[in-house]
Amino acid sequence: MIVFRHGVASADPLPDGVLLWTRCTTGGPGPVAVDWWVSRTAERAPADVVASGTAEASAAADFTVHVDVGGLEPATTYWYGFTTSDASSPVGRTRTAPTPDASLVPVRLGLTSCAYWSCGFFNVYANLAARDLDLVVHVGDYLYENDFVSRRRSAVRAHRPSGALVTLADYRARYAQYRTDPDLQALHARHPVVAVWDDHEFAGGAWRRGATDHRLRHGSWEARRAAAMQAYFEWVPVRRAGPESVCRTIGLGPLGDLVMLDTREVGRDRPATGARRPVWRVGATDRSLLGENQWRWLEAEVSASKARWLLVGNQVMMAPLRFLNVGGGIGVNPGQWDGYPAERDRLYEMLRRAGWPSNVAVLSGDLHSSWAAELPVGGEFVSPSVTSDSFARTVLPGVPGASTLARRWFLSQNRHLRMADLDRHGYVAVDVTEERIQGDWWHVDTIARRDPSEHWAGGWTLYEGQLGLHRAAAPVSPR
Repeated sequence: MIVFRHGVASADPLPDGVLLWTRCTTGGPGPVAVDWWVSRTAERAPADVVASGTAEASAAADFTVHVDVGGLEPATTYWYGFTTSDASSPVGRTRTAPTPDASLVPVRLGLTSCAYWSCGFFNVYANLAARDLDLVVHVGDYLYENDFVSRRRSAVRAHRPSGALVTLADYRARYAQYRTDPDLQALHARHPVVAVWDDHEFAGGAWRRGATDHRLRHGSWEARRAAAMQAYFEWVPVRRAGPESVCRTIGLGPLGDLVMLDTREVGRDRPATGARRPVWRVGATDRSLLGENQWRWLEAEVSASKARWLLVGNQVMMAPLRFLNVGGGIGVNPGQWDGYPAERDRLYEMLRRAGWPSNVAVLSGDLHSSWAAELPVGGEFVSPSVTSDSFARTVLPGVPGASTLARRWFLSQNRHLRMADLDRHGYVAVDVTEERIQGDWWHVDTIARRDPSEHWAGGWTLYEGQLGLHRAAAPVSPR
């Protein structure tokens, strides 16, 4: 018996196409012939079907199916699905991108990151699925390879398999568990998702030659990295430019180009850690974050863009963030762009040379907290986590009032910051128009149970041709 237990997904829309994904759960070794279809209506009337074909689900790809559909109309909503001889998948909805010469119609994105199964329920995904968006940007930690939460406190729900992921079978099983979540399935079935990995799709603190959380007992890092990467590409649809690449540009029509970076696996050197003096003084000028191949690709992409806005999706916070060191003095988080200040300066200078003195919006995650920051070329919106322990819970556990004091300290010591929330889980809704980009932070009320309750935590606006963020009076209205 074949079933579509893990739902459907679409990804990386083009003006004339989109990637489609599903997985077959089978009772045998396969392979399985899977028919796919794309229609102008959810009912799939014969006259409305615009594309169809057959793909193969095999054990070599963990019975996942990837279909790159072409020949579609730009800026158009479609429905899609999969069938076998005895089963049909859920019906998904997707949308193609506008053409570069289309009219300047607003584009709406969702920004999210950091979903830890054991910490709670994915109410953030449910609420993103309910919004009218053109696509969702996921900037990493789609899953977690460890099981640390159960050691700190009671898990809301248990990881399967338990413990750290090391082998290909381990990573596949964890993805399979995540993909059974109804809210994650709803997100993928409702919107195309543009995703990049961060460290926990591999191991905590990953860089190109190792990871902070990789131990001798885990065996070869190269073997573990290869297993994690294979499972990622099986379970997360990505239009790849190369065998190990998640870097690509998603055109949003004349309004914007979304450039997705890899600040984790391609070029990252080990950051400076363990210093009691400020980290930015610790040999930071010669460390790489992007790698020369990605630098060349990025410069070509931003130089060629004719869009009104440049959106940069990247895993870790770009804006400087000074904080109090545990060992005394002022320090930074070496795992984000602060650990690679020469790379950050190089990026700003490259953007200016390519004709981007402003109109740049950086979309980031990783810190499990909400931040809005001004940059020398634009602004940055940092998404809180879906469920992973908040910044306050991780750094300031059980200290009454510490989160409020820390927030005030961050804002006073980092004058380019316009918003900081260290406690809440949620997402950012990013609305792009000809005149401005507004980021609205939406925080869910709980992750302890499935509950869609949320509230607007604030919004910040970047205006065309100007530097500086401005507080929004209200969230952008639903379409």
